[in-house]
Amino acid sequence: MLMIAGVIVAVILFGIGLLGMIFRRDLIIKLLSLGLVNGSVMLCLVSLGSRANGIAPIIRGPENANYVNPLPQALVLSAIVINFAILALALVFVMLLVEHYHSTDSQRIEHEIKREREL
Repeated sequence: MLMIAGVIVAVILFGIGLLGMIFRRDLIIKLLSLGLVNGSVMLCLVSLGSRANGIAPIIRGPENANYVNPLPQALVLSAIVINFAILALALVFVMLLVEHYHSTDSQRIEHEIKREREL
């Protein structure tokens, strides 16, 4: 039951993040939405790896013990580090764009770039 609830929450968060990336024009909000999508995928992975009354595989249990799969948790730990690096780099690029164009509005920046190319 916990697995189903985790997946449902992950799907809802993924949808909110995806809508934020599509419909918002502010670059900072787009980065926050990307972080929300990343977090929802990680939540889904951890939820799919959970088991009711599961025990850690390093604990010796009875013969027919219900062990939890540690692979999703290891993948999520790696994904957290990679996503942090990607978001930090993207934030640096947004800071450079804001410094040059004095705006976080993606459409305004696009318009300014097109105007620069025409000159």
